[in-house]
Amino acid sequence: MTVHSQSGISNTLLGAIGGGMLAALVLLVYFAGAIGGSSSGEEPSGDVYVSMGDSVAAGGGASDAHTVSFAALLATRREVTLFNVAQAGAATRQVLDEQLSLVLPILGGDRVSFITISAGGNDFAALIPNAACTEDPRPASCPLEETLAGVSARLDELLRLLRDANPRVPIVLVGYPNFFAGTGHAWEEPAGRVLPELVDAMRAVASRYERVAVATPSFHEQSRGQPLTHVLDEPFDPHPNDAGHAIIADAIEAALKEIGT
Repeated sequence: MTVHSQSGISNTLLGAIGGGMLAALVLLVYFAGAIGGSSSGEEPSGDVYVSMGDSVAAGGGASDAHTVSFAALLATRREVTLFNVAQAGAATRQVLDEQLSLVLPILGGDRVSFITISAGGNDFAALIPNAACTEDPRPASCPLEETLAGVSARLDELLRLLRDANPRVPIVLVGYPNFFAGTGHAWEEPAGRVLPELVDAMRAVASRYERVAVATPSFHEQSRGQPLTHVLDEPFDPHPNDAGHAIIADAIEAALKEIGT
């Protein structure tokens, strides 16, 4: 079973939404895209790679999610079947409540080669355009610590339940790069301040479990002036493009090697 999601917001709709609401909506698109996705209900055969999370994991922004999304690239490189339960719009709560139940039935034995989880971005979506989150010290109007605590608790619960079902399967949490890096967008600097805190929280959770690592793709270091998202496209869409998906796949490969896989 493969799940694919794409984002799309019409120019008419964007033009009808005011500044603050537009910022929150666009950041939701940044991490997740329009809520959607589909599932065939079929269980995979052979060796399996399980992809969980939001629309980045579902292939948002890729020219063909079936072949050049980071999940598809990894499945091809590793010669395994992709079982992608990722859903656009999914925050960590949805991954726990809706996706985990689809994955647990296949975790017994040694069918699953590895799991990736791209989750937490939607939980953070409103923080990047929140100007209060750039202040030092941060005022109460920036709920960063509360958001971090919630994401950490839910990721910890997710890893615990996956580990209960399979003590040894390699798991990679996918850290979010700054998708605005190298674009000159107004959110490039705010995203660069907020997202590393999410990655640090992922590392803290991962450190509690064996054979769990965090992939840390960096668009800032690897863009070399060439945007790796659709941020500068018309219409605006800050999902990773094909090159961006390839960089995410490379970072996951490095994390898998760190685990010894």
